[in-house]
Amino acid sequence: MLKKISVGIIGLGYVGLPILQLFSKKKIDCFGFDVDYTKVRSIKKNISYISDLSNKSLKIIKKNQIFSMDEIKNIKKVDYIIFCLPTPLKNQNAPDMSILKNAFNRTRKFLKKNQTIILESTVYPGATRDIFLSYLNRRFTLGKNFFLCYSSERISPGQTNKKIFKFFLHNTTKVISGFDKNSIAKIKFLYNKVFEKLFLAKSIEIAEMSKLLENSYRSVNIGLVNELKIICNKLNLNIHEVLKTSNSKPFGFSVFQPGPGVGGHCIPIDPVFINWIAKKKGTKANFINLARKTNINISDWVLKQIFNHNKKIKSKSAKKKIIIIGMAYKQDVNDTRESPSIKIYKKLSEYNNIVDYHDDKVSKVLINKKLIYSKPIKSVSNYDYTILCTAHSNLNKKYLLKKSKVIFDTRGIFADQNLKKIIKI
Repeated sequence: MLKKISVGIIGLGYVGLPILQLFSKKKIDCFGFDVDYTKVRSIKKNISYISDLSNKSLKIIKKNQIFSMDEIKNIKKVDYIIFCLPTPLKNQNAPDMSILKNAFNRTRKFLKKNQTIILESTVYPGATRDIFLSYLNRRFTLGKNFFLCYSSERISPGQTNKKIFKFFLHNTTKVISGFDKNSIAKIKFLYNKVFEKLFLAKSIEIAEMSKLLENSYRSVNIGLVNELKIICNKLNLNIHEVLKTSNSKPFGFSVFQPGPGVGGHCIPIDPVFINWIAKKKGTKANFINLARKTNINISDWVLKQIFNHNKKIKSKSAKKKIIIIGMAYKQDVNDTRESPSIKIYKKLSEYNNIVDYHDDKVSKVLINKKLIYSKPIKSVSNYDYTILCTAHSNLNKKYLLKKSKVIFDTRGIFADQNLKKIIKI
């Protein structure tokens, strides 16, 4: 009888928890670890903190196999160890590998022979080699009694409706790579059990760079349409109609939508990784940096349009009531990381305005060390201005349009409406 394989997943956030749930669904024994006790308790109670996973979907995860990092010694029980940890920015211009390194440092003393390590975190090209390989080579022999791989995560949060979307975690092509043929064989063996299609990158570094390219590609194209939005505004043209017209071409054009800025962990951050590694190698990522700068500055431009519409909003005596629709960084997620809505909220609050928000996926958010709670959609009629930053698919747009006094539409939700109450920005 073949030995049943087991997997340990370190980091149960937006990447790790969906992988844990998927592997458990495929009846693979899984051990989950996280430094956050709140997350550990939530999973054990079948309470999801990720919008893409329902509470019901977590019931398949065994409660006795979820641990805090204080119990990391249990990692010696597994055959595969998957690291799914955040890699934020340090001083906004360099990748911060400290969370990943700290987790590995806590884990490595409990490693045993014949385990396979897989890194899923977004990293700079060469990071898997830098962080893992040198240490493991001192204790084990690569390809013989330890195996090291990389696989870039491609999760697209908010895509839960199978009637609308066709690509999910299990059926999105999974990029894999390993440092040697035996490591590749190990990751193929495991990932073929849960993912429908694998793509083998020629090297670990190519796989690492491919993830950065995917999100930098999106950043550049979003930056382009955000810049065009400003130009079209000056020309009194509807950018959304321009995009619709260009998209009539059946090839060579992909639509990216403008907005009040970019958010989440990937698009604002991954281009910085490329810039950082480029600098280290004595070159520049001018094009990528320009797009990033455009996407950061677009929220300032949005605010300028709001202030230009009514200068009283920016005055010291301002007492306008303003509600922001959508605090999440994108549609149908509860993630507020790097959300442009927060930047807009903070700026409007600097003046003597009453600023609130509505988001039925984000019940509360910490801004300036203060917890702010979502207001019901029915309250929009009480505000002087409604700023539409993120529209979830279940947003009652008809009600919003009917009850709002003035709408600043930053997403083109009402692009086809020509009402005086709608300010298209």
